[in-house]
Amino acid sequence: MSFQLFSLPQPAYTNIINSMNPCEQFFTSLCSRNTYSIIKMHRHQIRNSWLYTKGNFEFHFGTNQAIHLAFHQSSNTPNRDLKQLTLEGNSVGYEVTGDKVITTYWTEPIEGTMSLLEYVGDLFNVIVTGMDIYYDSGDRLMNFVQEKQKHVRKFRFVSKDSEEKFTPETLTSLITLCDTEGIILNAYTTEPVQPFHKKCYIFAVLIGSWVTVDHLMALDCIRVYVNTKNRLTSGDLNRFIKHWMNGGNPRLKTLKIQLDNYNEQELIAGIDGKWSKRKLLHSADEERDFFNLDEFFEIQKTTNGMSAGFTFVDGSFCFGAWPCALSLFRLPQLASMNIINLMSTTEHLFGIQVDQVDIQDNRDTRIMNWVQRRQGSLKMVQVTDTRENQFGSEEMKNIMMECKAENILLSTLHSTQFEIENLNNKFEVFECLSGTWITVDNLMTLDCIRITVQEKQFTCTEMNRFIKHWLQGGSSRLAFLRVPVTEQNNEELLDGLEAQWNIEKIAVVPQQQTLLLYNGFYLVSRTDGATLGLKYFVDFFVIVLCPINMGNLLYLGHL
Repeated sequence: MSFQLFSLPQPAYTNIINSMNPCEQFFTSLCSRNTYSIIKMHRHQIRNSWLYTKGNFEFHFGTNQAIHLAFHQSSNTPNRDLKQLTLEGNSVGYEVTGDKVITTYWTEPIEGTMSLLEYVGDLFNVIVTGMDIYYDSGDRLMNFVQEKQKHVRKFRFVSKDSEEKFTPETLTSLITLCDTEGIILNAYTTEPVQPFHKKCYIFAVLIGSWVTVDHLMALDCIRVYVNTKNRLTSGDLNRFIKHWMNGGNPRLKTLKIQLDNYNEQELIAGIDGKWSKRKLLHSADEERDFFNLDEFFEIQKTTNGMSAGFTFVDGSFCFGAWPCALSLFRLPQLASMNIINLMSTTEHLFGIQVDQVDIQDNRDTRIMNWVQRRQGSLKMVQVTDTRENQFGSEEMKNIMMECKAENILLSTLHSTQFEIENLNNKFEVFECLSGTWITVDNLMTLDCIRITVQEKQFTCTEMNRFIKHWLQGGSSRLAFLRVPVTEQNNEELLDGLEAQWNIEKIAVVPQQQTLLLYNGFYLVSRTDGATLGLKYFVDFFVIVLCPINMGNLLYLGHL
């Protein structure tokens, strides 16, 4: 099959490959190493695809719209003839149900899951985004996945029924081991779980009555949900609110807890706040899980200027936090001058300098310019906002033109595109973490060593234009560029370029206490001998300078 298919012209077999469904592409790739490489290179990328494990012996490959492949691993080999596939030199019996469910038979099924995860992930350029952990799963598969990739987006700890119970020690140990944005506890336990510290984005408890106020105060999370009957009282939540006001749970933005015995007097006793009749649509990240605060008790944190509101709605205690409207550098001119004088006195007294200035309002540039005039430079300027287009295009340009820092980080919700002309400032690092204003012309104007864009997506045609700009001598100091792309289109990316496919170059990416290794780059070289490596990752595209003295090793830093 592989001989007949790949003896055709490339456009013909590319069309054939992309007429196959993922199951057909998977089995065809097993024919030979050459077949595998050709399918991996020429198949269309399946956008927003993921791998999701369910226990140790099952995983799915799919998108939010459909599951494309489902793999089940078993040690109970049936007493009938099986088809055979070869994976990593091993012959494995298998059966196919329908056009997407594949059952494979192994002496150690968990080893089959690990082998197939690695193979499918590399073939389809996809990572594990979620894992269901069962009471008897252990940590072997979890550790395997976390060693292979940067992080897993979500872990769910699952009991299929009330008989499948985690011990508190096992559950706590597994939660501690997982490095993730989200932890969902849909699990029964043999005994109540003791309080533990965990830092993540979202933490949710869907089963069990063991959650106490001490558990809540120990968490370092942005969103916390307890959607199950529990032992919490209004007095407990009063204690939690006072803990938050005094600096506890500093990252918390949303807390929603089922509360059966609501007592308003107990809840607000001794709390300095005010009743607000405002209607507020609150969300932790301005994208997901909105809920209404319709007339609420408003408080303010004493340590960092955060405000919060809480109320009782439909059987749940709802708490939302947001930046206070009155921040330090939105004070009147006299107050700003007093701050500058205080900074000057502190510098003189202790012999220290300002390393970083955070700009949250266009008037904050006075502080930045004062520090730069006094010191000559800064290590970091960070620009953030709390609402879209808080900074206008001219204000954004002025900040970049006036900034003399080594590193500049822009986290603004600005969406209007604008040109940056005559930008002579040289930055070591330029990061645009939010906002869609940045264009390929802006990228070509920047004189930086390292550029990272996180939200705005570029086309492969735009990246082709940037590469040609570099080949003609532009962006001469660039060593690294990371941007999201709309799709993986090699024809547009490599149009007019003399690019060579190279599998010897190895990218090194630090991950916790280990190093992740990636190969497979397109290389383009300039007339002066400088070479760029081009590579797609799952959600972004990377351009990296290949240092001559590093041989085949490329250090990408933390992606």
